Amino acid sequence: MLNRRMFLGILAGGCAGTPLLAADEKKADEGKSGTVIGVVAAKGPNWIEVKGDGEEKARRYVPNWVGGAPAQGGGPDKTMVKQIEGTPVGARVKLDWKFEERPRVVKIEVLKTDKK
Repeated sequence: MLNRRMFLGILAGGCAGTPLLAADEKKADEGKSGTVIGVVAAKGPNWIEVKGDGEEKARRYVPNWVGGAPAQGGGPDKTMVKQIEGTPVGARVKLDWKFEERPRVVKIEVLKTDKK
């Protein structure tokens, strides 16, 4: 029995060794986005980890990449990097994200800070 990719490859005139993806077989996470509400578990110079409510493990989010290759002056979005720097570990946040190669921060809103 032929699998779906091979069958589509044959119908499309492709070679049996060339993997062709059907329209509904896009990369599973590409194009996804969402919002997570949780606590900042850790952060670095250009990333933040948030443990969402009901999740067992924190997820890492990075800023969008802007400006092309590093040699051309490209790098993480500077305004988002400043926002990450200003967000304290232990703070409760609402984080909007999108998936482009990896989860990326779109917006951070601090809901409550840990006052000690």
